[in-house]
Amino acid sequence: VVQNALFGDEWKISSLVVPACMYTEPEYASVGVLDVSDGNADVDVYQTGLEGNDRAILEGETIGFVKIYCEKGTGTIVGASIVAARAGEMINEISLAMKHGIGLDGIGRNIHCYPTTGEAIMGCGLQFINSKWKRLD
Repeated sequence: VVQNALFGDEWKISSLVVPACMYTEPEYASVGVLDVSDGNADVDVYQTGLEGNDRAILEGETIGFVKIYCEKGTGTIVGASIVAARAGEMINEISLAMKHGIGLDGIGRNIHCYPTTGEAIMGCGLQFINSKWKRLD
């Protein structure tokens, strides 16, 4: 409120996107909607494991995954959970995308450094992009 009054901003506390991290081994990080276990039909889930991630293989840390939840039929990210070494560092890309309305297709089309475990996030984006391709039967 004070910032808005002093500087003419229109910032709202409801615009906060707050990630969380548990520093276990491997780490667990999350942001946004996570509970889709009740069969929530309004959410699509895109998941990538770390068993094929070259950085995870090099470091011997292949246990883990990235799950990104999107509004059904769209690339609008509503949440994510990551289990991986340095998951707390990886979740920031997703929370930034959520904050600024960057869809999962934008993450998939963004070039990521190689080899990094962050490529697993890009893998979820590529899954979303590939799901929109038309089949040529």
